[in-house]
Amino acid sequence: MASPSDVGAVYRFVYGSGVAHHPAVSEISLEASWRRDLAGTVRWLSAGALGGLIAGLVVGGVGGRLAMLVLRLTSDSALRGLKTDDGFIIGRFSGDTLFLLIFTALLGLLGGLFYLVVRSLVPPRLRPALTGIFGGIVGGAIVISPGGIDFTRLEPLSLAIALFVALPALYGVAMSQLVERLLGKDSVLNRAGAWSWAVVVLAFVPIALTGPFGLIVILIGAVAWLLGRAFPQLASIWGSVPAMWVGRVMLAGLTGAALVNLIADIDTIL
Repeated sequence: MASPSDVGAVYRFVYGSGVAHHPAVSEISLEASWRRDLAGTVRWLSAGALGGLIAGLVVGGVGGRLAMLVLRLTSDSALRGLKTDDGFIIGRFSGDTLFLLIFTALLGLLGGLFYLVVRSLVPPRLRPALTGIFGGIVGGAIVISPGGIDFTRLEPLSLAIALFVALPALYGVAMSQLVERLLGKDSVLNRAGAWSWAVVVLAFVPIALTGPFGLIVILIGAVAWLLGRAFPQLASIWGSVPAMWVGRVMLAGLTGAALVNLIADIDTIL
């Protein structure tokens, strides 16, 4: 079967300069444009989803369990068998560990998608470092909270705080580097071609199964893509200098608010 480019060449030969206005050629060009844009969007989403999922699974899941192991060894042995603030039993590997791995992988995946949205606001050379700083501050502010067992009875408390600030920071650095590599021209996703669809399916099916929040995330993504197709000027607005600085100010404000909250919690704990 002839490809759209072959058919277009025939129409150009037959109809001359007026080919662009021929209905058949317009339809072929439109179909090719949709396929090209959709394929590019799939690879873009796959990079964020896969990079975030791997970093979340390894750093958040495996790294989180190793951090708890270290704290168990440095804490009073009487704490073994007690539940942490997240519902995990200290000193025991169980089905909850598998849940932790799945949860951190999905959380990391969402972080990878968020990174795709904001990465253009950050200079390429600074992306891993600034993503790590953002992850350490915001992630630390979310995880670290006074009260409970994690930050009252685990010893030393300073080590517990350091570990649970370092883990989200390390996730940010690792995720940024993975996503950037997967977005590269020579990445495995570009070589995978149609197989990159599998990454998106495997990533977004679990998100959908998380409930209303996951469905909202997918819906927002679909609407954003359709709006970008219908109104190409939206992309130029998002990429404009004023929009870039507004986004940077918002990210800085979010980071600053999280830092204030994190410092207050650390002061209360220590």
